[in-house]
Amino acid sequence: MTRSEEVRMHMSRTWLIGGLFRCNLTTFLSALYEFSYLVAWSVLPFILGALVLYVIKEASGSKDFFVLAEDTFRNGELLVFTISMLAPILYLTLHDPEQAEPFPHKLLISTTVSLIIVTCAALFAVMKAGGIKDVKFVYQFSLFLTLAAFAFRFLAILYHKLRMPSVNERELRAPQDNFVDDFRSMVESELRTDQASFVDAFQNNLGGERA
Repeated sequence: MTRSEEVRMHMSRTWLIGGLFRCNLTTFLSALYEFSYLVAWSVLPFILGALVLYVIKEASGSKDFFVLAEDTFRNGELLVFTISMLAPILYLTLHDPEQAEPFPHKLLISTTVSLIIVTCAALFAVMKAGGIKDVKFVYQFSLFLTLAAFAFRFLAILYHKLRMPSVNERELRAPQDNFVDDFRSMVESELRTDQASFVDAFQNNLGGERA
């Protein structure tokens, strides 16, 4: 074992992020691509909302685009966004597909994600009830929770890809080929049975006529 392999094996035991040292570049880039695609579609409602506000208030010139974009998630929207970003992680961590390895750091990730979800739900409920005085602090805290949600979602995507077994084209086609072979064998068996039954019936009929 080389020195670099020893270092990677040692770092793979690191709390929470140890799985990063087990993946190869292809798996990492695949997870990064999927995560980027997810983030792009997730933040699209905020961008479109800011664009609509910008078009409506363009004549007044009182606000710029970035301020309007910030206004779309200052009133607790990020808390709901964080919950929607984290909820699928619980399914990935607690459900092990067939032939897949156990999810890395399952207990730690699922527990932390659950705590963040409960915190976001409680803060959003209290905010809508008008029970929060320091709204600025809640907004800044929601930004931190959103960044944490992004980090956990990326780790969940990466770890899910890492634990799944590698499947090649031959393995994917195996069930289909087996089904075709079984069906062909069944048809051939039925044809042989029908032919034998026909021959027996013909011989019995011929023997009866001779008698």
